[in-house]
Amino acid sequence: MLNLEDKITIQELITKYNLAIDNKRLDEWINTWTDDGIWTTTFGEAKGKSELKNMINQITNEFASEKRHFSTNIIIEETRNNMVSANSYLTVIEAYKSPQVVASGTYSDILKKNNTGEWKFFQRKLDIDLVNESNK
Repeated sequence: MLNLEDKITIQELITKYNLAIDNKRLDEWINTWTDDGIWTTTFGEAKGKSELKNMINQITNEFASEKRHFSTNIIIEETRNNMVSANSYLTVIEAYKSPQVVASGTYSDILKKNNTGEWKFFQRKLDIDLVNESNK
């Protein structure tokens, strides 16, 4: 059964994911995923930690550099077999130039609890609904 501690842990995992992208701590970002994780984005799809690492390297170098990622309106619900779903909004802010929103979207996630009791992303689907073209 999903409890309050699980929900807080999952919210912190989402925060660690964002902070790792913002600070280019890619090993920490990879550690938020299951070994068979699947990330589906506007930029493509990656399956497994090797593909995930390749894709995040490309994204942080081309698009996410000097940005801050914020997840809000997080809803976490129990599904089945030690898995939960999480849905949230993503807002990306330019951090080093004139502060402004440069992208927004929604995340739809499936998370798994591993054998040691840690929650990890199994699937993340990012749908971008706004990109500020003037701030690329």
